Amino acid sequence: MGVCTSTKKKDVKANTKIEEKKDKEKENADSLDGSKSDKESKNEKEKDEEKKEEKKEENKEENKDSNFSEESDKDSSAENKNKKKEKEKEKEKNKNNNKKEEEDEDNDAPDITINYLNNGKAEFQQVFKTNDNISSLFDILLEKKGKYAEYDLITSKHLSLSTQLNEKIDSIFPDEENANVSMKYLGLDISNDIKSDYEKLNKVLGLPLFDLGQNIGLLIFHINEKNFTTEIIKNNKLSKFNHLSSICNANNNLYLSGGDNNDRSKPTNFFTSVDLLNIDSINELPILNIARSWHSMIFIPKKYIYIVGGNTNDVELYDIDKKSIIIDSKMNEIRNESTLFIMNNSMLYSFCGLSSDGSFLSTVERCNLRQKERKWSYVNYSTADNTLFEECFYIGCFFSETSLILFSANEDESNEFANILFDLEYEDNPTLVYYESGGKIVDVVPEKTFHPIGQNTFVMIPLVGTKVKMYKVDDALKLNVEEFPDVLKPIME
Repeated sequence: MGVCTSTKKKDVKANTKIEEKKDKEKENADSLDGSKSDKESKNEKEKDEEKKEEKKEENKEENKDSNFSEESDKDSSAENKNKKKEKEKEKEKNKNNNKKEEEDEDNDAPDITINYLNNGKAEFQQVFKTNDNISSLFDILLEKKGKYAEYDLITSKHLSLSTQLNEKIDSIFPDEENANVSMKYLGLDISNDIKSDYEKLNKVLGLPLFDLGQNIGLLIFHINEKNFTTEIIKNNKLSKFNHLSSICNANNNLYLSGGDNNDRSKPTNFFTSVDLLNIDSINELPILNIARSWHSMIFIPKKYIYIVGGNTNDVELYDIDKKSIIIDSKMNEIRNESTLFIMNNSMLYSFCGLSSDGSFLSTVERCNLRQKERKWSYVNYSTADNTLFEECFYIGCFFSETSLILFSANEDESNEFANILFDLEYEDNPTLVYYESGGKIVDVVPEKTFHPIGQNTFVMIPLVGTKVKMYKVDDALKLNVEEFPDVLKPIME
């Protein structure tokens, strides 16, 4: 029994040890598993941290690359700008070099002498480079001949150079050192001294007398003798004209145009001249292109008559030599009974007048008669001391080469309108100033121009009533009036 108990105790003890060992092994295993888990967890954390660090590094690298890219772009942009500047500098340099080369070529181009022929004779000559444009020839011509006249240049082969302005001289005159061009004047053949030719070409001045029943009378002023004679003419051609017709003295002839057919119904287009030195010579001229009344005419020495106004702005030109009449130009406004005057031996001026509705105009127009195509333009004048165009008709009188006097005319005896000096010293902006004439005109004047008859003496004859008058501007440029009471007696009886 004792053995059995001891054995049992040993077995229990052994079992206990075995259990303890198992527990310890388990504990160690658990401990080992825990340690392993912690280690794995630690490793995972470390791996996560490493990944984060790697990501940070990657981000850094990316940022670095991005910054590097931006820097590169900046550098590239700056580099492009520099390159662009360099290119521009190079371009400018090349341009300057080309310009210098062209200048050198210009300097190296051979000379050519151009002779300007006027009526077959050399008027002047000028040296050019053969690679100059043809326009250079016209620039010199304009400089030599003045700003008014218009010319064409014709080669010996009859080539018009006005159509070749952009061509080089050597293309027109190849391999030539000397060439001729003929000057072809394109404007009207008008006098270079209008005032002087007025004096030379007129020995007599005429005025029609319409109030003589079926007849027409003529009042003739003989300039050299300084006296008047009268004539009565029975002629159907002249009976067509009346107070609404226009008159003009030219080359000892009295020209009459237009009117209203004596019944005030409509304007007419009749046109006739009377030789004042040979009363029997009455010429029926080509009819006007446009019927007119209340219009104006002016003689332009040596052979033209301009016809302006009459409820139309079309301007007609009559060539005395050719006996032809054409529509020459067109005004900007309709001007009835306007005052016509030629200035600077080139410019035809039309002052004031009546508009188509009967109101007075204060505007002025002018036309260069030395141009091929005549065009009218407004004159931008200025006034001094509140000078204005008064509402009346004016008669023009020479004052100097660059100015004229505009005398106001009115039938009213109480006429106190001031006369005006029109000064063209600055042609682009003429000035108007009051002019103290010492007198006034209180008559209707059909021809609105004073005629020069001698040294600083000008005369104008108004429509007559029972006695003849003559207004005169003397050498002091003062206005006087003379009366001739007995001149009309022979035709009134």
